[in-house]
Amino acid sequence: MWIRVTVRGNSMSPTLHDGQELLARRLFRRPRRHEVIVFRVPDPELPHRVKRVAATAGDPVPPWLAATLPGLAHVPDGFVAVVGDNPRSQDSRQLGLVDCKDIVGAVRGR
Repeated sequence: MWIRVTVRGNSMSPTLHDGQELLARRLFRRPRRHEVIVFRVPDPELPHRVKRVAATAGDPVPPWLAATLPGLAHVPDGFVAVVGDNPRSQDSRQLGLVDCKDIVGAVRGR
C-alpha cells in the first residue's frame, strides 16, 4: 500500500523541503537505521511526521538522546529513535521514541 505525504516544515532540509510531495510504502518489516519514515503523532494540525531513523530496537541509545532517556542504554523492542536532517529539527529528544505501531511507511519516492 502506497500513501502520498506532503512535507511540512524544514526539519528534513536539505534532503527534503517544505511542500515536497513524497510516496511512502507501508512497512511489513522493522524499520532500518538511516531510513526516512512517516509516522503518526497525536497532533491534530500535523498528524504525520517525516524523520530519519537514528536507532532501532536493540541499538544503543544515541549519545545526543541519552540525557533525555536516563537509565535507558538500548532502544527497547518495538521502538525507534528518530532525527531530522536539519540540526534545528524536532527529534526523539522532543517527540520521544517512536512506537513502530505508529509508523505509516518508509519513503520510497519524491
